[in-house]
Amino acid sequence: MLASLNHANLRFGPQEVLKDVSWALQEDECWGVIGRNGAGKSTLFKVLLAQLELDGGTVVRPTKERGIRMGHYAQDLEPETDGGVLEETLAAFGDVNSLQRSIHDLEHRMSEPSSDLDLVMQQYQLATEAFERLDGFTIRARAESILFALGFAPDMLEKNIHELSGGQKSRVMLAKAILQGQDLLLLDEPTNHLDLPSLRWLEGFLSDTTSTVAVISHDRYFLDSVATSILEIEAGRSRIFEGNYTEFMEKKEQELEIAEKHFDQQQGYIRKQEEYIRRNIAGQNTKQARGRRTHLQKMQRMEKPLRDRRKVKFSFQETQRSGDTALVLDNVSVGWDGIPLFAPLEHLQVKRGQKLAIVGFNGTGKSTLLKAIAEEIPFIAGNCRLGSQVKLGYFDQHHRNLDPRNTIYQQIQGVIPMALKQDVLGFLAKFQFRGDDVDKPVTVLSGGERARLSIATLIREGVNLLLLDEPTNHMDIHSMEAMEDTILSFSGAVVLVTHDRYLLGRVSDSLLRIHEGKAEFREGSYEDHQAWVDLDLGQEPSDDLEDEKNKPKVKGKEPAKNRELPKPNPPSVRPPAIDKDRQRTLKRLERLVSEAEARVSELEGEATNLNRELVTADPADWKSFQEKTDALKAIEMDLAYALSEWEERQRALEEAQI
Repeated sequence: MLASLNHANLRFGPQEVLKDVSWALQEDECWGVIGRNGAGKSTLFKVLLAQLELDGGTVVRPTKERGIRMGHYAQDLEPETDGGVLEETLAAFGDVNSLQRSIHDLEHRMSEPSSDLDLVMQQYQLATEAFERLDGFTIRARAESILFALGFAPDMLEKNIHELSGGQKSRVMLAKAILQGQDLLLLDEPTNHLDLPSLRWLEGFLSDTTSTVAVISHDRYFLDSVATSILEIEAGRSRIFEGNYTEFMEKKEQELEIAEKHFDQQQGYIRKQEEYIRRNIAGQNTKQARGRRTHLQKMQRMEKPLRDRRKVKFSFQETQRSGDTALVLDNVSVGWDGIPLFAPLEHLQVKRGQKLAIVGFNGTGKSTLLKAIAEEIPFIAGNCRLGSQVKLGYFDQHHRNLDPRNTIYQQIQGVIPMALKQDVLGFLAKFQFRGDDVDKPVTVLSGGERARLSIATLIREGVNLLLLDEPTNHMDIHSMEAMEDTILSFSGAVVLVTHDRYLLGRVSDSLLRIHEGKAEFREGSYEDHQAWVDLDLGQEPSDDLEDEKNKPKVKGKEPAKNRELPKPNPPSVRPPAIDKDRQRTLKRLERLVSEAEARVSELEGEATNLNRELVTADPADWKSFQEKTDALKAIEMDLAYALSEWEERQRALEEAQI
C-alpha cells in the first residue's frame, strides 16, 4: 500500500470538509477523483502531502522515507529555479543533480596528482553506482521526451522559465511531476493547459505506466480513457466505484434506484406502524402499541437518497420562434491586421435547432469566428446574416456580458428592471446563488461563478441563436452535465467552440473543423468523425475500422512491459485494435462476469436461508417475523439487480468474443 486515509475527518472552522473518508492507494491503480468544486478533492491531496493535518482518523503518507518516489502536480506550483525549461524540469531530481556534480568534481580531482587517489577513485565508483541506480544517464533524454510530448519545441528548452506563459509553466510543472512519480502520481487538474496531441499523449502514458495514479479532473472523456476506479467526494463523504467514469455513472444510478426502493419500503413500514400505534395506544392493545413505538424509536432510519443535490438547471426561454435558417455565412474569413487565419468558407447555413461545433487547434480562428458573427470584430472577407426573427446571444470566455460594477443580484435584475425581487432571487437560486451570495460583487467571483452568472444573464434575456465559446471552462462535472442537457433541450440554433470531447460527443450534430488554413464542414457527430476531429491526419479510417467508435474506450490498467514513454507525435494513420487490447478487454469482462456470478450465488444462499427461517418462524412473534420478511424483500430486490447486472456483463463478454 502506497498511501491511505482511514476514517479521516477535517474541519475548516464550522465547515466539515472531510467526513469519515477512507481510501487506499495500492500498486498499479489509476484513480479518478471527482466531485463538485469545493467538495474537498484538493484537500484530500493536501492531507496526503502533509500540507494539512486531520482532526480525526489516520493517514499513511507516501514519503521518501518509505522509499516511495512520488510526483505531485497542481496549478499553483511555482518553479524551483531561475533557469531554462529543461533545467527546471531536471530539478525534479535533486539527488541525481547533486550526484552528477559530485562525479564531475571527483573526475577533476582524479586528473590531479594526489596522495589520496585510491580514496577518490573509491568515492567515484560509489557515486557512479548510485547515479546508475537512479537512472541518471537517461534522465535528460526522458525529460526532453516528455517536454516534447507536452508541446515544447527543441528551441524552447533553454528559454527562461519566468518568460513562459502561465499555461506553459503549468506544463513544465506537469513534466516534473511525471519524472518524479515513478511509484505514485498525484495530479490535480493536469489537462487544463494541454492541447489535443498533448492530452492524448498523457492519456496513453497514464494508461501504460506502472506508477499508481490519482487524478482530479472534470474532463469526463479523459477519465473514461485512464481511470480504473473512481473516488467520489460528495458533501465531504467518500464513495468508491470500480471502473471508469461512464461505468461509475451507470452503477451510481443503479444503486440510487435500489436505495430509493429500500427507503420507500422503510417509509411504508414506518407509516403502517405509526398508524397502528395511533389507533391502539389508548386501547386494549396499548402494550403492543408501546412495544412498536419503542421499536420505531430504536430503528436506524435511512436517509432519503438525494438524486440531485442543488443541481444547476438551465432553461433557455426563446423570445420568439425564428425562421428555419438561423445563420448564413458566405465566403467568410477572419483574422487580424488584414491577415486571414483560414481560406474563405464558401457557404454555410445553420438551421434552427442545429448544434454546430467548431473544432481545431488553439489559434486557428475558432473564437475569432464567433467574435465576428457576434459583430465584435469585422470579417476580413465575406459576410454573415441572421435569419428571420433571430435574436443572438454570445457567451465568451471572458464573460464580457457581466458588468463589474454590479452585484450578482443587480446583474440579473438589470435585464428586466420591472421584475419582482422574489422572482429574481428564485431565478438566481437555480444557478446556486443563494442567501448572501446574491450581494457578492462581480469582481470577486471565481471563474466558475462568473460562467454561471454569464449564462444566467443570457437566459434572462431570452435568445434563439447561441454562440458559446468554451462554456464549460471552470465548471465542475455536475454543472457541465446541466449545460449539456440545456444545449440538447434548447430549440434554437447553437454554434459551439469547445475542447471538451465529452460535450462534443453529447450535443454536436454537425462539425466545422479549422485546420491548416482551411475550414471544412461535415454533417454528423463527434463519434462519427472522431479521427477527423482529433487530427489523425492521413488516410481516413478503413472499412476494418468502421465499428471503431463502438469499441470500448477504456481497457483495464495492466502493468507496462517496459518504462518507455509513448511517442509524442501521433501516427498518421490510426492503427487497428491489436490483440493485446482485445485480450485485456476480455480479461476485464471475464472478471466482471465472475464477480457478478459470485454475488448472485451469495444472495441466492441468503434468500434460501431466510425462507427456511420463515417456514419455522412463530407468526405470533410479529416483530421477528416482520424483520425477516423485510430482509427477504430487500434480498430479493438485490438479487433482481444482481441478475440484471450479470446478464449485462455476460452479454458484453459474448459481444467482445465475436
